[in-house]
Amino acid sequence: MQGRYYSTPIPGAPAAEELPGKLIVLEGTDGVGRSTQTRLLRTWLESSGLAVYDTGLIRGSLAGRHIQQAKEGHTMGRRTQALFYATDFADRLERETLPALRAGYVVLTDRYIYSLMARAAVRGADSQWLRKLYGFALRPDLILYLKISIEELIPRVLASGGFDYWESGMDYVGEENLHDAFVTHQTALLAEFDRMATEYDFTVVDASRSVNQVFQQLQTHVKAAVEQMTPSEVPFTDVVEQVMPLEPQEKDESSMIKTLRDFFSSMLDDA
Repeated sequence: MQGRYYSTPIPGAPAAEELPGKLIVLEGTDGVGRSTQTRLLRTWLESSGLAVYDTGLIRGSLAGRHIQQAKEGHTMGRRTQALFYATDFADRLERETLPALRAGYVVLTDRYIYSLMARAAVRGADSQWLRKLYGFALRPDLILYLKISIEELIPRVLASGGFDYWESGMDYVGEENLHDAFVTHQTALLAEFDRMATEYDFTVVDASRSVNQVFQQLQTHVKAAVEQMTPSEVPFTDVVEQVMPLEPQEKDESSMIKTLRDFFSSMLDDA
């Protein structure tokens, strides 16, 4: 039987500790819709009578602010970056995640060690070193990987504000503009996620579908993971429309999104 941790737990955390809560991870690259789905899942689970705690990357009090400051300067070294993120992760695991699980909460985390390892790996970090670095991580009860193609991702990122320096890999990709760097970096990142999917037993969800359709897929998997925590069946309440307005499912995409998709698809085909 596998232990609760990938390797050696953090000091003070018993390796065989029984945790009444459930740890559920939403993974995937930026722009795929993790934050929206985390919010929807929290509302749904709470409406079903379950206590929910949500967290995410660089939210810890110990290192989160310093990571943001370092990223603003665009000068953070690759190993320093990996160690910074590992420090923040360990801090949140000790101070937030484990206490919530001990108290019987469903912990929803927007990304986990897999994003951190993928980001470091595409920047040249050794995969075995990364697995040892994050060996103190708790094994999740469910890892939901929101999978999307680069062709589907680009229009979403443009519609939500455009390319980001770090999410485009401009710190290491030898491209002259953000678009080309983004394609190169995200293609490598998505390939790294695909490689980890089998190793870490990801539950793959098609993120190219509508918000409502993705949420319904996630509900099915999450319900199976948490249904023993409540005396009654977890209801499939229609909370999507209560949390955010949805367009009719039959409505076509806007002409702008279609144009962007066709444009960038043709660029990728010509590359």
